[in-house]
Amino acid sequence: MTALMARADLGGDAWWADVAASGTPLLEAGTGPDGAIDVVFLWRQQGCETQVYIDVWSHTPHPAQGPTALMKIAGTDVWQWRTRLPADWRGSYFLVPAGQADGASDTGERRAMRHWWIALMARAATADPLNRLPPHGGAWGVRLSALLLPDAPVHPAWRAARDVPPQGRLLEVRWASALLDTVRPVWVYRSGALQNCGNSGNSGNSGNSGNSGDTADTADLPLAILLDGQYWARQMPLFSALDVLTAAGDLPPAVYLLIDAISPERRAHELPCHAPFWRAVHEELLPQVMTQVMPDRLPGLTVVAGQSYGGLAALYAALHWPQRYQGVLSQSGSFWWPDAESVNGWLAGQVGAGHLRAPSLNIVLQAGCYEDDMLETSRVMAAALRDTGHRVAYYEVRGGHDWLCWRDGLLDGLCRLLGPGPRGQQCNERTTTTIDK
Repeated sequence: MTALMARADLGGDAWWADVAASGTPLLEAGTGPDGAIDVVFLWRQQGCETQVYIDVWSHTPHPAQGPTALMKIAGTDVWQWRTRLPADWRGSYFLVPAGQADGASDTGERRAMRHWWIALMARAATADPLNRLPPHGGAWGVRLSALLLPDAPVHPAWRAARDVPPQGRLLEVRWASALLDTVRPVWVYRSGALQNCGNSGNSGNSGNSGNSGDTADTADLPLAILLDGQYWARQMPLFSALDVLTAAGDLPPAVYLLIDAISPERRAHELPCHAPFWRAVHEELLPQVMTQVMPDRLPGLTVVAGQSYGGLAALYAALHWPQRYQGVLSQSGSFWWPDAESVNGWLAGQVGAGHLRAPSLNIVLQAGCYEDDMLETSRVMAAALRDTGHRVAYYEVRGGHDWLCWRDGLLDGLCRLLGPGPRGQQCNERTTTTIDK
């Protein structure tokens, strides 16, 4: 980084060619005792943009508080933004070039800033064109760039499953809900097992064969319901990673039901503690899936998993319908709901007041150590659940409010809830991470 940024031809064609060969952002190990990495994000002037914004998830301030802008180096076509990140940072970011007419609201009012940012992001946000890692999709189509610093953890199952097709049986089902007045796709996956795919962290092998997609062997299989299913089916497909873990013996053969959230507006309506959504799942969707995939059978174990609003929804569902669910994975749950300024949200209050007398559940809660506004709400929820007799494993993982962190935590949580051994015995624990920011 230092050598490139000090060159006399900075901004010239040869300089940009070398930047492209190196890949962005530019990195250099810091000299301090914390081992952090100096990072420079770059943008090349492409037209009439008068400003370039950047959103590094769980690092830059929320744009509603004021967007983070790159600075243009005088006399060049180079825009830059510098920061320092821990050597194990993993996360997503995107860039937003803006023109003269795209200026931020000058009222300073948070709601106006938020609407301005959403509109600008929808029409101009882009992945970093010089980042050499393939972009991944945001939940609603924004292309994101991955930033994985040298010590960033990546679950071995994702590496082992790279470029390997799923081995199980995948069905895309159309769910036309009369109760919700919606039509959406859902995905049903009967996991297979990748053979000779490398070690995912466990030396076992499930012994599954290529006929693992048959419905005849689905008796007593666990069922995992995954919210925001469009992400795990299309943006960051997890089917091969599930197969890797199944082959390694970390997961049993199982059926996975991925439910599409349809749109941001529909998601914000259906997932935050919304009973009609779950009645439709129980009365319409599950019977339809059972008929198509598990005729005349019931799953041996059912868990529900989600992220953010989905993490709130997953816990809400299990607490209100404990006869259907035995396990919950909630990642970065929006337990502040319905008041973003609240630490003790509605659901934690219901649990603490004793209004939800559900049988003891196996619950995995995860929060990212960089989720400043959500860490305390997650701790409050974990304590409330433990105090009412639930078996809770609470983790503060190295990461933020980010799909690149959730993808690893999703696999870890499913293994904890569905994996071999007496399920839930390893719960009732809290793991925290000391962080320097």
